[in-house]
Amino acid sequence: MNVRVPIPTGSSQHTESTAERPAVEIACERVGFDRYVVNHDVPVGYVDVVPPLFVCYLGHPYPRAVEIAQVYDFDRAVGIVSAMATGSRNHALAG
Repeated sequence: MNVRVPIPTGSSQHTESTAERPAVEIACERVGFDRYVVNHDVPVGYVDVVPPLFVCYLGHPYPRAVEIAQVYDFDRAVGIVSAMATGSRNHALAG
């Protein structure tokens, strides 16, 4: 029988287990005149350039992607799509 025992969040074991997660490499590639695809080994979202904004979309393929944010900085836009795709709660939407 395989039973998982939850580890308390303040435990030293919890910080060790979260620190061992492999880092995901973010790749962003231009796929159109005003569109970039954000990849984590597979496409996870898109960034459209609509001056002066960068519109963030989560999902693949593009027609099924959902708009998640509009920001003024390209790097921040890519970071938001990447963080939302990995399920991180530390994305830059609020700040």
